[in-house]
Amino acid sequence: VECGTAAMNYFSKLKRITSNVFPHLVPDWYRELLQVGRILGGFQVFKWNGFGHDPRVVGLGELVLFCPACPQKGVNLDLEIDKDIWKYSQTIIMDGNFKAKHMHEKKPDNQAFLMDGKDYMVGQEKYHDYLKSAKDNPKRSDCNNHRVVNQANAHRHKLEATGIGGCACAQHGCFILYSLVDFQKGERQVNMDYALSHALGHNMAVIQRVLTFYDINYQSMKNFRWELP
Repeated sequence: VECGTAAMNYFSKLKRITSNVFPHLVPDWYRELLQVGRILGGFQVFKWNGFGHDPRVVGLGELVLFCPACPQKGVNLDLEIDKDIWKYSQTIIMDGNFKAKHMHEKKPDNQAFLMDGKDYMVGQEKYHDYLKSAKDNPKRSDCNNHRVVNQANAHRHKLEATGIGGCACAQHGCFILYSLVDFQKGERQVNMDYALSHALGHNMAVIQRVLTFYDINYQSMKNFRWELP
């Protein structure tokens, strides 16, 4: 990572150092090198966020930082607000990205999540349990031929995730911790509702007004109060 080279090139260098004459006789530990690299990266993230020998359990989204410029109680905001409440509104922008596709794993049981639910992405187990229990009623679009609404239930059987979506600070562009989800079909409302509900659960003390920006806000906010997880 520090030298900025590919893992295969680094491993080839190690083989040459081990046996410059017969590098092909060196045992192939390339997969183990990749695993160690992932674990090392995970250890560094834990260290940077103050988790080391402390037995304290890492909470949801505690391995990433919240937007430092947004209003936060006890950080850049007084503990009590008695006037000009409109100045301290939380602004959230929602959107999806269909370039971040993910294929089905050949051996899904071999996958190990090192930071499941500890950063920007939501926890996989709770998220999929929610999707199984949530009722997804395809809605007729009132928008003028909007692609996001019309393709919300488009299914691609070879993909585990057709994209990702989530919430970010509209003013400063920082992703909100524990509010990114993956799509199983298109940009369905059940996915974005889950992301927004968790985005509203972080640093909202003394915040009494929230503004949301979404390209299909008119369609998605009709029954949001009743569909909120």
